[in-house]
Formats: sequence, C-alpha cells, structure tokens
Amino acid sequence: MYALTLTAELNGVTNLRPKDTAETPFWYTFTVQCTSCRETHANPIAVSRFEVNELSGSRGEANFVWKCKNCKRESSCSIKTSPKPYEQKEPPASQTIVEFDCRGLEFTSFSPEGEWLAEGLESGTKFEGIDSLQEGEWFDYDEKANDEFMPVNPRPMLQGLVNKEIEVRLKWGDTCYKGVLVSIDSYMNVQLTNAQEFIDQKFVSDLGQILIRCNNVLWIKGVNQGENADVKMKD
Repeated sequence: MYALTLTAELNGVTNLRPKDTAETPFWYTFTVQCTSCRETHANPIAVSRFEVNELSGSRGEANFVWKCKNCKRESSCSIKTSPKPYEQKEPPASQTIVEFDCRGLEFTSFSPEGEWLAEGLESGTKFEGIDSLQEGEWFDYDEKANDEFMPVNPRPMLQGLVNKEIEVRLKWGDTCYKGVLVSIDSYMNVQLTNAQEFIDQKFVSDLGQILIRCNNVLWIKGVNQGENADVKMKD
C-alpha cells in the first residue's frame, strides 16, 4: 500500500484536494518502477479511480495495469477511496491525500498536474480551477473575506522586470531598496545593482550591488508601476 502525502503552507484556505468525481476524474500522474527487475517506466503514467482495466488470466480488475517491457511481469494499482482534503494547520504537517494498492510496482515521483479545489478558511468560499500546483504555488482573492491570501508564484512578473528599476520592501523596519533587477534564482532571491536603501521613505545610503533573500521580502514592484504591481512573497 502506498500513500500520497502532501505538505502545504495554506494561508486563508483549507480543504485542498484534487477535483476527483465520476464526471471530472482526477488523473494521478506518477513515474513507476517494477519491483521485480527495477525497470522504470519510460514515461509518466496516470491513474484514475474511475478507470477499470482487466488483469490477465481472469484475476480481476485494477485501475491501472502495466506489463514491464524488461521482465514481462504484469503489475497493477488500484485506488481504494476518494481523496481526503488537506486541512490548514500551523505549522504545516504532512497529511495523507489518497492511498494506492500497488502490486508489483512502486511509485518513484508524483506530478500534481490536474485541477485542485480549496475552500476559504473563514468564509467557506469555494475555489475551483486551481491548476498551478506544478509550480508549487497558487494565489487568489477571497471576496467574502475581503482578503488576498497566499499571493505566490511571482516569478513571471519578476522575470519581466529584469534590467528594470524595481522597489523591494522588507517585512520589517519600514526598510525598502530601489535598484535595477539583475537576476532572480529558483528560490526567488533577488539581485540588485545600483541599489539604494530607504527607511521610512527616507534615503539612507547607496549600496551598489546587493542580494536580498526571498524570505525577507514583503513585496516587490517596478518603480512607477503603482500599488497594483505589488507582489507579496512568503518565506
């Protein structure tokens, strides 16, 4: 038996889960390996709890049936129950989403592609069409709660600001930096050149080239782009 577990930092939402019904089945995407010869399937496979395939030799049915090209052994996988919602907790904790009864194969990696659902923590607002978990990040606006929660995935905006002047506000001390964005890395750490430091909107000093760790950042915007360009970042 294998369990798909999830650890997520949820801000303002709870009950994160795959949209998985008979009308709109969720396809759980994995890479798989044969437990007999250790051969890994060349391409990712997808398993749905609503698809049924026959096992050879009249041995019953399974949601996924695979015959290893290397050792010719037949393997199978079935999903026994519907997915369990991931509940908001502080601090975030690993929770089981769904379990798989695997025979002769094992999963080596999971890709969260597909549509996910969530609910507003206080408002109960229903959020559908969450399809950006492959990036590991998602945000939306809860009109009932009048609150924007978990603004994540700022990378596309930041990439568009490379070689342009930006303003970076820190989480504390009324401190911000202005300078030209040189680069960002995969962790969203920000490199500036011609940087200047401001505290409480007052100029403090010229710093030249600096690196700002992502977990220190409250928001980032292009200079002269206004408040609507703000992108908050969470550590």
